[in-house]
Amino acid sequence: MPYLQFAFVCLVWSVSFLLMKKAAIVFSPAEVAFGRVVGGAAILAVIWLARDRQWSLRRSDWAAMGIVVAAGCAWPYYIQPWIINRQGSAFMALMVSFVPLLTIAFSLALLRSRPTWRQGLGVLGALGCLAVLMLDGLQRSVPLNQLALALTVPLGYAAANTVIRKWLTHVASVLLTGVSFVLTAGVLAPFAWTMPGPAAVAPASAETPWRIAFWSLAVLGVVGTGVATYIFNHLVRRHGPLFAGMTTNVVPLGAVVWGWMDGEPISQSQVAAMLGILVMVSLVQYGGAARSRPAAGG
Repeated sequence: MPYLQFAFVCLVWSVSFLLMKKAAIVFSPAEVAFGRVVGGAAILAVIWLARDRQWSLRRSDWAAMGIVVAAGCAWPYYIQPWIINRQGSAFMALMVSFVPLLTIAFSLALLRSRPTWRQGLGVLGALGCLAVLMLDGLQRSVPLNQLALALTVPLGYAAANTVIRKWLTHVASVLLTGVSFVLTAGVLAPFAWTMPGPAAVAPASAETPWRIAFWSLAVLGVVGTGVATYIFNHLVRRHGPLFAGMTTNVVPLGAVVWGWMDGEPISQSQVAAMLGILVMVSLVQYGGAARSRPAAGG
C-alpha cells in the first residue's frame, strides 16, 4: 500500500504544476494559492467528518503547526505559480526535486537520523540526473532572484516534512493536513482579495481560458492539494520524510512527460536522465516502508 500511495502522489503532483500554469492565466498567485487550500480543506473536512472526528491536536503543537503552515503551505503555494508564470511549470518541478537532499540535512539536525549509504547514494545520483534535465531543458538564463525564490520552495517543504515527523506524528493525517489548509487560507485571504489577477484575460472576451483556469484550480485544490497532501503527510508520519520526500524526484519526470504531451520537445538526454532517476528512487525506496515503524494515529 505505501508504494501505491507513493505512486499516486507522484502522478497527481506531476500534473499539478501544469494545473497551476493553466490557473495562473487568469488568477493571481495569491488567488491560486488561496483557491487550492480552500478546495483541499473542503474535501478533507468531508473525510474527517465521515471518520472518527477525533481532535488530537494539543496546545503544545501550535508552534510546530505554525512552521508547517508558513514553510510548507502558505509560502510555497504562493511563490510556485509566481515562478511558473515567469519560467514555466517544468522549471518549478525541477527545483522542487531538491527536497530529498535538504530533507537529509534537516533530519540530521532535528531527528538525529543518518541515511544509509544506499539512501545517500540514491539521493545524490538522482540529483545528478536532475542536473542533466535542468541543463538540457533550460535554454534561457534565469534571473538570480527568481532562482533564489524557487529554491526556498524545497527548503520550506523539507523543513515542514521534518517538523511533522519530529513533533506531529500523534496527529491524524487528515486532521493535520486539513487544519494546516484552514490556517493557510486565513493567511492568504487578504492577499487573494487585494492582489489583481492577470490583466491580459478578460472574462467577456475569453470564456474558454476562464473555464480552463477555474477547473484547473478546482482539480488542483481538491485532488492535487487536498487528497494528495493528505496521503503525503500520512507517508511522512508512517515511513519518514525521506521516503515520502523522494516523490519530488519522480514528479519532474511527470512534468517533462506532460510537457511533451502538450507539444514541448523532449530529447534523448532527458529520456536517459529520467530513467536514471527511476533507478535512483528505486534504490532509496526499496524496503524503506517495511523498515519504518508506524506512528500513532491514522
